Amino acid sequence: MILAQIQQEKVIPKAFATIQHLPGSKMIDSEDKLLGDQQTKWLTERRRVNADMVIVTEKVDGMNAAVLRRGDLLHPLIKKGYDCRANPLPWINAFADFVEENAHRFLQVLEDGERICGEWMVKMHTLSYRLPHEPFIAFDIIKNAERLPYFTFRERVAISNFVTAGLVHIGESISTEMALQLLDNGYHGAIGAPEGVVYRYEDAQRKYICSGKYVSNPLLGNDELFRANKNLFNRWKKYKMKTLYLS
Repeated sequence: MILAQIQQEKVIPKAFATIQHLPGSKMIDSEDKLLGDQQTKWLTERRRVNADMVIVTEKVDGMNAAVLRRGDLLHPLIKKGYDCRANPLPWINAFADFVEENAHRFLQVLEDGERICGEWMVKMHTLSYRLPHEPFIAFDIIKNAERLPYFTFRERVAISNFVTAGLVHIGESISTEMALQLLDNGYHGAIGAPEGVVYRYEDAQRKYICSGKYVSNPLLGNDELFRANKNLFNRWKKYKMKTLYLS
């Protein structure tokens, strides 16, 4: 058995922490909070020191998901730390199928106690995608609460050819306006326009300090689109889920 037994209770307290918004970002629910002024300035105006690093990647509109390794067993998780197989929704359950089918890849990348975090892009919410790749987009490897440095993360996932969130910028602080210009149409097949960008700040020793997100697509959170997309799924030619796909 490659996947751990299903747990109804939480496997871990939380698989991934909510990222706070940068000023001007579209906020849609009560969990949305603004990033502090000082951290915002580090990301968008001026780094603390020149050796620090700002990384900007494309933000995508999928389901936050993670795979935790314990020993030689894998736990497929949703953001809140529950086993995705304990959820009644089939497209959430289906993430476990993807993990099982690609277990050798996850085991190659992860060490004991680590989890790879990313976005499960099968389900449409308000934005739609013509995915040019498989439906899991990785953006972090975490052990306990410590995130691997960005370059280390990229090297690790490259071992198993996982898709990573499209890199928009790396280096000095950058305004959200400039980041969106660089993002342009994005990397992951967003129809119309990408959702926005995610900022990450690492110090000179490449320790993770903070993150911020900027949601620019005005359609995000549109209730009418959300209801219309309730039973629609993004197309992936290799995916086995028996439901409706869009091209």
